Amino acid sequence: MKRPTVSRIDQQLAAMLMRMQQALNAGNWDQLAELDAKLQQALPKIQGRRSEPDIQHQLRQLNAFYSEMIAAGETEKAATQRQITQQAGNREGVLAYLQHQ
Repeated sequence: MKRPTVSRIDQQLAAMLMRMQQALNAGNWDQLAELDAKLQQALPKIQGRRSEPDIQHQLRQLNAFYSEMIAAGETEKAATQRQITQQAGNREGVLAYLQHQ
């Protein structure tokens, strides 16, 4: 079985990173989850090639992206929590108003 060339692996990792960045910029968390699953499946296939400079570079880029993605996810989680809290407060206010009518 023929091993993919370094440049091909490098290009595939770069393309994956670009698609992940686009999904993050669009706030498409479902697509990010799908792409993450694909990347997790691909990583073992390049395990023996991680020492090659081009692949190391792409893996560093992906690692930095994951830090960015996690931070964005935490921000999104906090915003969602604020909305839930606000909606709960609004609901309580409406119920209190209706009870005193």
